[in-house]
Amino acid sequence: MGTFIGHISPGIAFLSFGLLYAVRFSSLLARGQRTLCLPGTARRPGVRGCVGRVPAEGVMKVVYSTVAVLAEFFYPPGVDKLHMYNPDKPGYPFIHPNEWQHATMYAYFALSGWVDIISQACLPRRVHLCERVAIALPFYIEALLLYHHAHGKQQVESTVHSLLLLACILVCVVLTAELWRPNEPLLWFAKTCLVMVKGSWLLHAAFILYRPFLGQPWADGDMANLMFLTNFFCWHLALNASLLLAIYWFTALWLSRCRRCRRNLAGANSAFHHAKDALVFNLPTTDGTTSRVEYHAVRAAEEETHLLQECEP
Repeated sequence: MGTFIGHISPGIAFLSFGLLYAVRFSSLLARGQRTLCLPGTARRPGVRGCVGRVPAEGVMKVVYSTVAVLAEFFYPPGVDKLHMYNPDKPGYPFIHPNEWQHATMYAYFALSGWVDIISQACLPRRVHLCERVAIALPFYIEALLLYHHAHGKQQVESTVHSLLLLACILVCVVLTAELWRPNEPLLWFAKTCLVMVKGSWLLHAAFILYRPFLGQPWADGDMANLMFLTNFFCWHLALNASLLLAIYWFTALWLSRCRRCRRNLAGANSAFHHAKDALVFNLPTTDGTTSRVEYHAVRAAEEETHLLQECEP
């Protein structure tokens, strides 16, 4: 993670999860549904029923985290950092501490993904509490690792990680509150906004630390740089909150249009069937009997002329 790609990839992951949460919670609230954790119901047994219930969020966690762990130890190709200590030096000092910290964090997110998959796809009944605990735990682990991750770093990098730690702690607070209030929409959107902030801030941090827009590295001794880092973080909060509001507005508008189209379609179908029933009646024929005739709207004019000709003596 201590590279440009190492900050970009988790930034994209967090931002994608935030956008997924934004669409999901916006659609729930726009439909008037304020219950996220419904009571568990019996599941259809068999492999096909299990595969059909595999959650996309759980798969995303497992895939993102597994790829990230492999990248920490074996990227770029030919590198092997899967060693905790150096056997060639006296005292066997630890090596690659950053990579092992990052791998530990990613492993907890992968564990959360497996808990989601097992709970939603494999167990007879979904266990919501286990899922909420499993997602809260990685953020606590991340906060703990971040607190000890900034030691010995330059001021700019240390400030970037401190602001990321702040966002992580806020997510921990929200997820802890969700353990007792899982059906609170305010907590849904607070979590969503903070996860989006973590993602966008990691993306921005990659350019601040490794590819500055002006081509010059940030000076550590300049207090103005540190102050503007805080300004940027505050702007990330406002921009992500605005993006979340826009997603909710667009989702609510889209669902409203879909409901209106369904109502119009249902009304048109009802009117069609009513008109169809009204145009079914008996007509006299030349041999003195009656014939049951049914009009179709598309051929109404043609059939009217044809039937009138048949009724003439």
